[in-house]
Amino acid sequence: MARQSVADLLGEVDQAQSAAPPVLPPRPAPAGVPAPPAAAAPEAAASRRSSTPRAARGPRDAGTTGVTESRIPKWQRLERKELRLRADQLDELARIRRTLNRQRGGEGERITENTLIRVAVDMLLGRAGKLRGTTEDELRKSVTS
Repeated sequence: MARQSVADLLGEVDQAQSAAPPVLPPRPAPAGVPAPPAAAAPEAAASRRSSTPRAARGPRDAGTTGVTESRIPKWQRLERKELRLRADQLDELARIRRTLNRQRGGEGERITENTLIRVAVDMLLGRAGKLRGTTEDELRKSVTS
C-alpha cells in the first residue's frame, strides 16, 4: 500500500465530515410514557440535553422479559424548570445530599439536590390549602405552623 501524505489524509477527513449524517426515524415511546408534543423542534430537545455525552445505561437484568418499568431515565421524564436559590440554601442542600447518599450505601436511587427540591415541592403542594400570605416569609410561616 502506498504511503499517503498528511494533507491527503486530512483532505479525506474534511470530505467525510461534510457529508450530511443520515436522518433516522424517531423511535416510538415505550408503553405508558407520553410522547413529546409534535410541535417541539428537534433543536429545542437538543438544547435541553447536557453538552457532555452520557453513556446510555441498559437494563440491569437483560434476561427479564415483560418489564413494566420505563427504560427512559428518570431525568428525561421530568420537565425542566429554572430555579433561583440563596447560597445558604444551595450549601445546605448539598450537605443533605452528601449525607443521604452516604447513608444509603449504594441502595436505591442516587439523591441529588433536584431530588430534594422535588420532595420539598411535593410537601408544599400537600399543604397548599394552608398557604396564606403576601410575602415569601408569610407563606413559609403559614405552612410550618
